Amino acid sequence: MSNFQAYCTDILQRALDAGWEVVSEKTLPYGRQYGLLRHGVAKSVLSCYFGKKGFKHVPGGKAGAELAESLGVPMPGAGAVKLGGDDPFEAGVPRLGGDESGKGDYFGPLVAAAYRLEDGEAEELRSLKVTDSKALSDGSIERIAGQLEERGRSRVHVLMPRDYNPRYEKVGNLNVLLAQLHGLCVRELLAAHETPPRSVVIDQFARRTSILEREARLPKGCKLVSRTKGEADPAVAAASILARAAFVRSLRELGHEFGFTFPPGAGAPVLTAGREFVRTFGRERLPEVAKVHFATSEKL
Repeated sequence: MSNFQAYCTDILQRALDAGWEVVSEKTLPYGRQYGLLRHGVAKSVLSCYFGKKGFKHVPGGKAGAELAESLGVPMPGAGAVKLGGDDPFEAGVPRLGGDESGKGDYFGPLVAAAYRLEDGEAEELRSLKVTDSKALSDGSIERIAGQLEERGRSRVHVLMPRDYNPRYEKVGNLNVLLAQLHGLCVRELLAAHETPPRSVVIDQFARRTSILEREARLPKGCKLVSRTKGEADPAVAAASILARAAFVRSLRELGHEFGFTFPPGAGAPVLTAGREFVRTFGRERLPEVAKVHFATSEKL
């Protein structure tokens, strides 16, 4: 059992490093189940099992897809995605792809981006090395983002902590803020082109899409596609790079403003930096640099 306990500890640490916190624990037949919470709103369960074939862990609950992405595992029953295909979700062209960055990062902004993919452009994006931003270095992300921006078919919106915290306090839900930012990006791209897209593909951040549909105001005949592992679509991959590049630049600018290094993520380095920031600048200035509703704030 000691090996199984070590296995559970390792999986939980990966979740903690991604910004989750453990709020409950119980025994299962042949395993343990943990209740997890992220940012005070995303609720999930992580079931860990032991058996003759070894150990396994299964994410579930309302935010199971989000937890699965944090752990780098597929959701049970998730449909297969043709990675690297021109149109893995059969969304058609032209289409808009949307993704975000900063959702799991304590320091820095929340960012949403959208990119309009035209017919025959997917191969061009592959030549630029466009892929899921999580597979690229920051240097590559900023370089590729510059090339994408030159095409004039993208929109990026950055919500810095000074603006993020009052808006979060007003709506009390991170996914609502994301829907608002995504909707703004989509509406601006819709207004910038005479030919409407056939679809809008968004990397899934919530199971319900009603708020996103309301914010995006899609024209008749344009469908919304919300899928986990959305970065398999080249339009979403492009948006993920644009969003992460904006996050990296904004975090660096925040560091220059304060003469301080703000690490990304929500793990141990962030706790260390957060405690140092509080000692240097005072807790009252945290809302200028961090998403203060994160559980991280209580640990500083």
